[in-house]
Amino acid sequence: MVGRDRGELTGLNLDDLLTRGSVIFYETQFLPSLRLRGSLDEIVLTIRRPDGSQVPVFVNAAVHTDESSKLTRFHLSVFGAGQRRLYESELLRARREFEEVAEIVRRSADGIIRLSTRGQVESWNNGAEQIFGYTAVEGKGRTLQSLFIPDAMGDTEERLRRGEEVHRETLALHRSGRSIDVSVSLTPHMEAPGTLVGFSAIIRDTTDRKRAEKALLQSEKLASAGRLASSIAHEINNPLESVTNLLYILSSRVDDPETLQYVMTAQEELARVSHIATHTLRFHKQSSNRTEVDLQALADSVLSLYRGRLQNSGIVATTDCQTSPPLLCFEGELRQVLVNLVANAYDAMRHGGKLVIRAHRSRNRKIGSEGVRLLVADNGTGMDSDVQAQLFEPFFSTKGIGGTGLGLWITKDLIAKSGGTIAVRSTTRAGRSGTVISLFFSN
Repeated sequence: MVGRDRGELTGLNLDDLLTRGSVIFYETQFLPSLRLRGSLDEIVLTIRRPDGSQVPVFVNAAVHTDESSKLTRFHLSVFGAGQRRLYESELLRARREFEEVAEIVRRSADGIIRLSTRGQVESWNNGAEQIFGYTAVEGKGRTLQSLFIPDAMGDTEERLRRGEEVHRETLALHRSGRSIDVSVSLTPHMEAPGTLVGFSAIIRDTTDRKRAEKALLQSEKLASAGRLASSIAHEINNPLESVTNLLYILSSRVDDPETLQYVMTAQEELARVSHIATHTLRFHKQSSNRTEVDLQALADSVLSLYRGRLQNSGIVATTDCQTSPPLLCFEGELRQVLVNLVANAYDAMRHGGKLVIRAHRSRNRKIGSEGVRLLVADNGTGMDSDVQAQLFEPFFSTKGIGGTGLGLWITKDLIAKSGGTIAVRSTTRAGRSGTVISLFFSN
């Protein structure tokens, strides 16, 4: 620092190492203040090196006295100002990094909790507030076990005290009492020599993931059922043709009018079975390219699948699509859309009503485009504004355990894929309740 070795320093006064300005300051202010106070901290002086260069330094000083309080010597701690600036820069950088990490932790959607060695909450972030419903103040002091359903943690604390990390999926308890699917990662914090100083927990709400897994499983089941139904429909066609031919031969040989009427009724019902089998196959064999679809034939085909249920519930279903031009679309996907909408209308009219499927040329005033509008209307129970606001959200259902909440969400996606739009009007007003679903496809 001073540019001299130990031998050269022997016998020198401190004045000999300082610049002229520092010498004046040292003699007129530094020494008097040091004698008066007994110590000084971080006084700036400038050292003069033999080569003429100057080195600014910080000096901490203290006086030592004997038993009679007589001054015996000074002790000085001298360090370069450059090192101090580097230290302050590193300290500032570390502080900024800490503040950034703290802000990330605070705003994280995952619950991040710090616990004492006794398993009590010492702090938690916004994510934990969202998951458990307690503020940071309310959560402080709660035990780890109290945040989850009984016996959910098992031997977790014992394993943590042995220094093991613990990962598990379980059910957390919200403040309201409802349970939440979560994944939990717990980490013990140790200090040498193996002393436990606390725990930390990262908790992630997996409710949506669990729902998605259930929905995927449900979709796989439906797809499997569809493939099975298609296979059965394919196998049924051959014996149906044989029975159809036999009934035709029988009708030509029956002379009794009453018996002939029975045969004709059997032919009509058999034709209906054949129609259902044929359209079941068409559901499974979807084209990968857009084709021109006759909307009248498509609407009649969909209603034929529900004919029995509609009649049993006293629902009168009509179609009016003759004036509509053919629609260029994915036939299988539009068929699925209509099936979803007709199924919802049926659920809203279990005690009778009217169902109308109508298609016609139209114009979308919002985008100024010509096209085809397809309407599915019913006079069922209708939907209030709260239900309509969540209608196209995944997993939202008004059918309880019988609904997946995916029908209209998928419907909207399929319509968008075909370049169309969907709009809903519904009311629950007594005597005028009902719903109108409007689909628009541009030319």
